[in-house]
Amino acid sequence: MAITIALQDPTSPISRFFDEHLPHHEPFARPWVKALRGRVHGKPMPAVGAHTLIGDAIEFRIGLDLAQTLPYAELATTVALTAGADAISSLGYEPPASDDADLSTWRKRTAPVAHDEADDHDRQVAAARLCWQLAYLESIAYSLSKTEQNSLDFLRAVWTYQRPEPSSEAIAVLLALWQRYVGPARSALLGLGRPIIAKPTFAERFGEGDLLAGHTLIEIKCHQRPEDSLRQTLRQVLAYALADEDDELSIESIGVYYAYQGNFVHWTLPRVLRSLSATGHADLAELRSRFAEVIAAERRLIQERSDS
Repeated sequence: MAITIALQDPTSPISRFFDEHLPHHEPFARPWVKALRGRVHGKPMPAVGAHTLIGDAIEFRIGLDLAQTLPYAELATTVALTAGADAISSLGYEPPASDDADLSTWRKRTAPVAHDEADDHDRQVAAARLCWQLAYLESIAYSLSKTEQNSLDFLRAVWTYQRPEPSSEAIAVLLALWQRYVGPARSALLGLGRPIIAKPTFAERFGEGDLLAGHTLIEIKCHQRPEDSLRQTLRQVLAYALADEDDELSIESIGVYYAYQGNFVHWTLPRVLRSLSATGHADLAELRSRFAEVIAAERRLIQERSDS
């Protein structure tokens, strides 16, 4: 999260790094904007408020669809305390043994196919409800990130007390987003290969991405006007790729899935770096080394603010 916050501040060391080394986003983004505008659906989404957690919920839904071992297990375990594991089971996950209650060990019964769940309305409603609740719990965890209350036990206590439910309008939006995902976008993401890693972390949790599929790092966005934030989105996913200093995840490409448009775009990392480079040339190892120094500077600034 710290990387995302730093990118929102034009004076931060991370923002200045991009301004200096990778400033040329406009020529790169122009065909991207054209492609996205061509994918806008004529029928508008139902209106939803700013705090309905739709974007985070569809991210969870896609991660649960693509993964083979149950992701988000800690959050899912908390929801299952009161809601049971039926919604998780309906998504195709099962324990390796009939008495294994540890959700982190649950795996998909079979590899997902494009039509196995799309026509089952009740199952999709249950999945949408589960993912909205996971997003709700995650929002609480993020809001408590710097307090002693941010623990799994506290989240479980909050969940047991509140048990929030999504509105019917939120469910309708999530079902519509799911239908836009099933088909070409889903096939493209599945075609990227394994492993599937939900919420990969970088630089000792200084940043957290949405999804790694094979060697492609992907951000999932739910913007009705994505062209308004293309530079921010591109810098965000590229920052995560650069933060993998030791190449532990073997990232070769970066991409963005736009849930509202049902559109997935991706590029090789060398192509992006050359296109954005201030000089037209870019060395990945050198940029990662410099970016590690920038992250260290960000950490120092955060510590100084905390101490003051």
